[in-house]
Amino acid sequence: MSAQFFGLDIGRSFIKAVKVKKSGNRKILEAAASFQTPLGGPMSEAPVDLMKVSESVKACVAKSNITLQNCIVSLIESQVVTRLIQLPNLTDKELSAAVSWEAEQYIPLPIKDVNLQYKIISRPESTSEKMDVLLVAAPKRMISKYINIVKNAGLKIVAMETESMALARALTKVGEPPTIIVSMGAISTDLVIADNGNVLFTRSVATGGVNLTKAIMTEFNLPQNQAEQYKQTYGILEDKLSGKVADVLKPVLDVLIGEIQKAIEFSHMHTKDLPVSRLVICGGGAFLPGISQFLTQRTNLEVSLGDAWADFVKEGVILQMVGKGGIFSVATGLALNS
Repeated sequence: MSAQFFGLDIGRSFIKAVKVKKSGNRKILEAAASFQTPLGGPMSEAPVDLMKVSESVKACVAKSNITLQNCIVSLIESQVVTRLIQLPNLTDKELSAAVSWEAEQYIPLPIKDVNLQYKIISRPESTSEKMDVLLVAAPKRMISKYINIVKNAGLKIVAMETESMALARALTKVGEPPTIIVSMGAISTDLVIADNGNVLFTRSVATGGVNLTKAIMTEFNLPQNQAEQYKQTYGILEDKLSGKVADVLKPVLDVLIGEIQKAIEFSHMHTKDLPVSRLVICGGGAFLPGISQFLTQRTNLEVSLGDAWADFVKEGVILQMVGKGGIFSVATGLALNS
């Protein structure tokens, strides 16, 4: 049966729309399209900018040929607070009462100003052991902004979720070992630890494709378009251009490596039964030449390119978008929500 909603990823660089049809174990890509986000994007507070975002959302949906109005929308990870906390082994009723005052210790915003949700990740059988609970707090002001953007595009939001939750659904499966997802965007990179379909950890790092391009522009005194071409052609390959571009990019990427190492340390405390052994990269930055080898060397983890469409039926729309599953990971994860 074809879904009655589609996934809408309103990112800071691109807007992406994906519609999926599920029939038993079969998943079919019915529609997918992207459209550049206007300057300012959803982060802007200016009404004129937000109206331009609405117009771009409308253009993206039209480009995809999606005719549905209902959509599930992603919330930009850096604007949401996600924390895994440990609490005494409480009943559901006790937990509901305890979450708000416990959250005040972990959420750096007034509780009255956020929409607070929680999910039980693990509940031990013994009452003496602690339970893991994931807290997600989204500023109410941001939620209102998204509702207005989508409404002004002629659409209706049926649900919202964080980018990390959509990525975990799109790129990992229940029963797989704990995984670090590295979503490399233009403005930032999101790190997500996923285990059995659950998000355990998220962090947004202000290192993205734009930083890499700027580093090349500065070092070689190149215009932006040429620096971008250098980045996409030579990447961090030592055997290209005598490794000169690689030498410029590696210090920028070392910031990201430091954050990945912190995520690995976190995983050692929370995935003791089966430690993180693999890293999945997605987003536009995942195609940087040499990035997989670089991450493997620096982290000692198995690194693979994420493909949200890997187990989809290979027919129709998907055949026209070969290799794009990693770029549409968030929108696909949203579309797969059930």
